[in-house]
Amino acid sequence: MSSKEIELALGASYGAVTARAPEDAHGPGILVLYPKGYDQNIIIKNTTLYAAEGYNCISLTTENSDEDIINSLINKVTSLESLVGQIAVISFGQAAPVAIAMAKHSSIKCAVYYEPPHIDVAKSRCDVIVHSSTPEKFSHLESHDNLKIFSYPDVSNDFFSPTSAGYNKPATLIAYSRTLEAIRNKIGPIYDLTALWELHTQYEFGERNVEATMSTMVDEPYVNHIPTMTGGVGYKNLKKFYTNFFVNSNPPDTKLVPISRTIGSDRLVDEMIFSFTHTCEVPWMLPNMEPTNKFVQVPLVAIVNFRGNKLYHEHIYWDQASVLAQVGAIDPKDLPIVGSQAAEKLMDEGLPSNELMGSAWTNIPE
Repeated sequence: MSSKEIELALGASYGAVTARAPEDAHGPGILVLYPKGYDQNIIIKNTTLYAAEGYNCISLTTENSDEDIINSLINKVTSLESLVGQIAVISFGQAAPVAIAMAKHSSIKCAVYYEPPHIDVAKSRCDVIVHSSTPEKFSHLESHDNLKIFSYPDVSNDFFSPTSAGYNKPATLIAYSRTLEAIRNKIGPIYDLTALWELHTQYEFGERNVEATMSTMVDEPYVNHIPTMTGGVGYKNLKKFYTNFFVNSNPPDTKLVPISRTIGSDRLVDEMIFSFTHTCEVPWMLPNMEPTNKFVQVPLVAIVNFRGNKLYHEHIYWDQASVLAQVGAIDPKDLPIVGSQAAEKLMDEGLPSNELMGSAWTNIPE
């Protein structure tokens, strides 16, 4: 997904400034504040990321919390032609005092602090989100209705910085989704993730159109089918995979039966029954296995991540042992696995439980 440069002259009051507008050239605003000396490559990457999420993103390296300078900056942002909507602020580490000062301004609707040295909720005129490895230092403030504190145990106070020794990718990804949720709920933009996902799957399984499928995704997407590690990272590899091993490689009777769907700010989780008759090679699920003409049905979960109005990545999970048992590749006898029964019980919870336990279950009195 492309974005556009924003011209924003701030003078000598701030250090490095990076600014990008969203692809469609309009949207709400985010001010992202970093302490001086922060890695410029990370700043550029993050600025582009927030622009892809639909925001006018202005990133600054600053520790200057002078009220007049802050008011001047906010006025410049609110006067941007590409700004449609309101503004949020995000700060990292020692840049928090600047964000705290900004949170007093009526134009700021949400403030997010990563590991702030302190916070001032009482003077904030907006919702406040804190990401901290030591949330106990803010416990005395938890009674404030406009404050939410997220805890990340067993991480360093620089867990969010990719260049630091304490970088923790899982915690950073969770914090990012929580940040996005808070900001979207307050200033938007809100995207119809269900419609985007259903269009993508229609192109994949209904029309079997690779070009159309790729058009629903970001410039550099990735797909990972977890049990078989099939898929692709980046546009070129994923298109190669879709063309040769997925979109046109599913049997004619392939079917997806939805069971449940959960939608977040940047993520959709689908629980479904995936079924097909193994009349042709299915290289993404059963690579290098000749067709067996066996019918297969298996519970499948798709965790789909979005950036703005495009798919970014898919993590797909299923029980490979169940699939292999159904096509006769392994014998489930004396093994703690099941075949199509797993899908049947997902659709009918009234079917028996604990049968694999045998007498260990049945010998226990009611």
